[in-house]
Amino acid sequence: MDDNTAENFEDDLEEHLEVQHQMEGLEQYAIVASRRQQWDTLLWQMPTMALTGEAFLFTISLGGATSQTGRIVASLLALVVAVSSLHSLSAHRLSELADSHWLHEYEIRRGAAEVHGVSWRERRMAVIREQLQSPKLTDRLVARTYRFRSIEVWFWTMVLIALTATSVLAIAAIHPSLLAY
Repeated sequence: MDDNTAENFEDDLEEHLEVQHQMEGLEQYAIVASRRQQWDTLLWQMPTMALTGEAFLFTISLGGATSQTGRIVASLLALVVAVSSLHSLSAHRLSELADSHWLHEYEIRRGAAEVHGVSWRERRMAVIREQLQSPKLTDRLVARTYRFRSIEVWFWTMVLIALTATSVLAIAAIHPSLLAY
C-alpha cells in the first residue's frame, strides 16, 4: 500500500467515524426527545385520571346513605390518591424537565435551532403578548391565563383535594352526624 492510499484510507476512516458519531448523537437526541414527550403526556394524563377517581370517592364519602365506616374508608382513599397524585405529578414534571434541559444543551452544543428551554418560553411569551392585543375577547382572555402555569394549578388543586379529603375524614371519624342528611 503506497502513502497516498494509506492517507486516503485514514481520511476516509476519520470521516466515517465522525459521521457515525453524529448519527449516534442524533439517535440519542431522538430517544431523549421521545422520552420527554412520554413524560409530558403522563404529566397531563395523571391529573385527569386522579380527578375522576376523586369524584367517585367523594361521592361515596359524602353520600347520605354511606355508613360511617364507608365514609372513613372512602375519605382515606381519596387522601391517598391525592397524595400519590401529587407525588406522580412532581416526579413526571422533574423527569420531563431533566430531559428538556438535556435536549436544550444538546441543541446549543450542536448549534441547532433551540426548540427546548428558555428560548422556547420566550417564543411562547411573544405569542401571548400578540394575543393580548387581539381584537377577539376570547384570545385576550386565554392569553391572560399565562400568569398561572398549568403545573402550579394542578399541583395546588391536588393539595386542596388532599386537604378536603383530610377534612371529610376527620368529620366522618369525629362528628359523623354533620355528614348525614
